Amino acid sequence: MPQNEPEALAALHAYIARQQLNEGDALPAERQLALTLGVSRRKLREALSHLELEGRVWRGVGRGTFLGSRPQKFVSGFDALFRDTSPADVMEARFIIEPAVAALAATKANAEDLQEIEKCVRKNASARNDSEWQQWDHRFHHLIAQATRNQAMIALIGAMNSARAQPGWRSRRIATVDDEGRRRSAAQHREVYDALEARDPEAASAAMRRHLVQVQTILLM
Repeated sequence: MPQNEPEALAALHAYIARQQLNEGDALPAERQLALTLGVSRRKLREALSHLELEGRVWRGVGRGTFLGSRPQKFVSGFDALFRDTSPADVMEARFIIEPAVAALAATKANAEDLQEIEKCVRKNASARNDSEWQQWDHRFHHLIAQATRNQAMIALIGAMNSARAQPGWRSRRIATVDDEGRRRSAAQHREVYDALEARDPEAASAAMRRHLVQVQTILLM
């Protein structure tokens, strides 16, 4: 296991290995699993989100959490829609959707949402490489969508995150490119968070749009 791995994530990895679970196997319900691992449900959810972003687990509403990639029959319509969409088309969709998502999150995020988003901003800023940066970047956008309590928006952002994680995007250098690019993006994430914390929808929308302008610039390099 990687050094400095969060306690809940390390415990989850150890549990999966100890139980000899394979792709397709279900994990216990959150409450039971948290008790088994000796961690809080919040920490467990963070660990599960981490594995989900890596494509190592998938979660279905009313179904549970399973190891491996989401089977095709459970892929949402949004995921299918974005699977073969070009990076430029996805960016156009992001410009339309994500500023509005940030604005709504500014009015609906609770204290726990803000705490998790701020933690994500810090982790993103201290990322040691592009892979780690991308992990926290995807989680940042996911958490903002989650704060809206709007399932359609959460699904849309999730689908766009899935599209951005595809190998084809990485090969086209859809990434932060270098340390300076990562620093600029991390600073923009902080601006979005500051607007969310201030409960300022207009500022949150504008900050998200500025962030996406830089992402689009990288996309067109």
